This record gives sequence, C-alpha cells and structure tokens, in this order.
Amino acid sequence: MKIITYKGGGVFNANCYIVISESGNAAVIDAPLGNEKLLEAVESNGGRLTKILLTHGHCDHIESLAFLTEKTGAEVYIHTLDEQKLHDDYLNLSEYFADYYERPIAHYENAHTVESGDVITLDELEFRVLHTPGHTGGSVCYILNGIMFSGDTIFNMSIGRTDMPDGNPVIMQQTLALLSSIEDVDFTILSGHGDPTRLSLEKLNNPFMRGFDYDDMF
Repeated sequence: MKIITYKGGGVFNANCYIVISESGNAAVIDAPLGNEKLLEAVESNGGRLTKILLTHGHCDHIESLAFLTEKTGAEVYIHTLDEQKLHDDYLNLSEYFADYYERPIAHYENAHTVESGDVITLDELEFRVLHTPGHTGGSVCYILNGIMFSGDTIFNMSIGRTDMPDGNPVIMQQTLALLSSIEDVDFTILSGHGDPTRLSLEKLNNPFMRGFDYDDMF
C-alpha cells in the first residue's frame, strides 16, 4: 500500500489522499481542485484510479469529481445524507462561494451511497465507513487499518465549521464524544485541511474535544 498526499491549493487548500493497492489500483479520498494535475499525481505514482471516496459533499472536496470520473470511470462513494450535494449548488456551497469559481462545479449523478459500518474494498485494502455528522449531515471518516481519513470532521487542533447548511454544533459535539471514546487504536488522522495528527494528541489538546463552547469559537 502507498499513500500520497495531494494538496488541492486554491483558496480552500483542501487535501486529497491517494491510496494505491499492491496491484496498482488507486482510490482518492476527496476530489479537490486539481483535475489533470490530480490525475497525473495518481498515475505518476503507478496508480490506476478506480474509486473516489468522498468524506462529504462540499464544493472544495468535489471540484475535480466530474473530470476524474469522465477520464477514468472511477466509482464514487458518498454518505446517503450528502449525496444531494453532488447536484445542488446551494447545499454544496458553490453558490455561496461563486466568486471563487470561474465556472460552476459540474454536477454528478451516479454515486454509490454508503452508511456507517459499510466497507469499501480496493483489492487487499478495506475502507470502513464511520458516520461523523456535524460539519454536514453526511460527513464520514474512512478507516483504513490505523489511519482515519477524517475529511472536515476533525483537523489538527480544530474541527470543521458547523454554521453552513445542515451543519449542526450539537451533533458535532456528539461526534467528537464518539471519537473521544475510541481507546483501542491511536489513529493517525489525515484530514481534509491542514497537517496530519494523531487521535491521542487531539484528545489531549484539541480545544473542541476538551469541551469548549462552540459559541465562543464561531
């Protein structure tokens, strides 16, 4: 297995993670700004893109989705509660952030929907779906061995904002309590923005996981 971090850049600077199996098949976690460059990053590392796993449906995580699926035929996975964002400019925030885009983000209609506990297989690799709502209703983390691809659920010493459509600070608190309850694995957290971290460090130092009031932060 090989994992490569691709930085989407642009105003949102979203992360994408390229995961390549022993056979050379590849999955990307999210599809931020990149298009040709993102696909080149997959192929230059010996990968053939076959799956796109979306942590949620916000515009900065789906900018390259239509391009990548058109070029590769890759299967797309997203939680049931976020699927509508792939073809709704209000819900995916591209309407809200229209000034940042030269053209509308292309819609996508053929995603596989997932629920918590589902497993997505890529050759010898198994990605387990963990529903972690709060940033959006359908936010998920993908668990691969000791790695948690957390999207915008949790960052290095921060979390995803909850003041956009279908964000919910109360539900986010419940999600953070769920993550805090994990004791058996100290996951490496690869998030949708920022630097890697570990779950143990976030439990100790992340102010949101230590019970700070959301109203004090947003």
